[in-house]
Amino acid sequence: MSTEKPDEKLARFLRHNPIEDRVYLKEYVRDHPDQRMAWYLLGREYAARGDRGKAAYCYAQSGEIYEAFEKRKITVDWSALDSSVPWPQELKTAAKRSRRRKAALTAALLALIALLPSPAGPDAGDGRPGGSAGASADLPAAAEGPRVYLTADGASSAGKETSASGALERMLLRDRPAGGEAVLLSAQGADGPGGGWIAWHRPLKPLLSVASGGPGEAAAIAYFDAAACNCRPDDPGRFAEPAGAWRQRQEELLVLRSGLEAYRAASGKLPERPEELLRPYPDNVMSGLTPYMREAFPLVREAAAAGANGQAPAGTGGADTAPGAKPSAASAAAEEALSEPLAILIDTKLHRLALVSGRTVVRSYEVGLGGARTPLGEFAVSEKVRNPKGRTKGEFGTRGMTLSDTDYAIHGTRHPSSIGKDESLGCIRMRQEDVEELFDMAPKGTKVTIGSGLLPVGLVGDGSGDSGASGAGFGPKGAFKLPSEVQETNPGKVYRWLD
Repeated sequence: MSTEKPDEKLARFLRHNPIEDRVYLKEYVRDHPDQRMAWYLLGREYAARGDRGKAAYCYAQSGEIYEAFEKRKITVDWSALDSSVPWPQELKTAAKRSRRRKAALTAALLALIALLPSPAGPDAGDGRPGGSAGASADLPAAAEGPRVYLTADGASSAGKETSASGALERMLLRDRPAGGEAVLLSAQGADGPGGGWIAWHRPLKPLLSVASGGPGEAAAIAYFDAAACNCRPDDPGRFAEPAGAWRQRQEELLVLRSGLEAYRAASGKLPERPEELLRPYPDNVMSGLTPYMREAFPLVREAAAAGANGQAPAGTGGADTAPGAKPSAASAAAEEALSEPLAILIDTKLHRLALVSGRTVVRSYEVGLGGARTPLGEFAVSEKVRNPKGRTKGEFGTRGMTLSDTDYAIHGTRHPSSIGKDESLGCIRMRQEDVEELFDMAPKGTKVTIGSGLLPVGLVGDGSGDSGASGAGFGPKGAFKLPSEVQETNPGKVYRWLD
């Protein structure tokens, strides 16, 4: 006898026999607003047509029903039906009919709702995403508050987790504990070199929030984007502070993971303790660690070690916990948008230096170059030094980063008017506040690529650090800064970079 539960069989049936009569479903939910299965089915159809706003609304109204089903298409085996379950005969008959009988099939499915047992909760540990597997490594949250998720708008090659469907799946299925609240933010995206790009450095636009209802209650949804709901949007102001805190944590985790990978590339192994990243010049991989980065270090290291072995780190789904929460195995793996170690791209055509994670622009700075005197190709940050001593006072500003032990470097300048022009002797000149932020974010060993056409036109912006880009949303709260915990000066050397 089959041990499969009735709701699992219904899930398999739905995967193989999707309901596509939207008009019928819309009429049905209008007449029966408490039928959550109908909301779920209607949401599937909107999602298939790319209408993420309406799909999100329907999924929210479906509540626990949405959580009950997996996402894979599996052919239903009617011979394996549990004979002890009173499956309606019309359902079995409808499963064998052609698509012209969708209305009858829909009615049969809706009639089945009363026979379904209570769906398993998000911690059922049944192998579904969001089950308890991998959650044991999570640390308890220190504070309550809404969870924050990210979607990318307009990037055709965005990853699953940053697609609208992936973000909604995580919000409504994998990471929605009873009584919780979540907000979905959208990053600007566009196609560029290599595929779809995401503008993390620009303000993130709030789309919607979902507050989970109690047992038997539908979720409440609020829209902040008029285009998504065709309505008068709600005020997202109350999410500004938690969204800002979430954004800061994601960047701290990204910088920490990048530091771990830079250390491994140089030494062949991961550091055992945070202090190994904080050695004095010339071994200064990082300038310091925030308290959150120190607390997250064991879990980030565990994820990095598991990734090197070709394993999926437990609990690393990219979700974060509440603002102020202690790091968890999930929060230690930042959004897919920030999953790759930091790298520096310098586009000579645009006079732009971008700090990127894969095809996500994390920071963007206008820079001064030297035209044909600036070398093209692949480099790495081989040295990081504070207050580099030049041949004249203040020649290189407050920070300098040597490129692959050459006479070329990324550094500050006493000629800020040269930014955006080809007036250097080959080095990359930056404004003081920009090079200081870059110095803190990019570990020693960071890869640097210099060339033309490396960055997506339109996503890199034109402001210092690009943190003040126009547009409503939640932007970075000032410059990224690490505590200064390491001796990083080299007063005994006169640097002869080509300025």
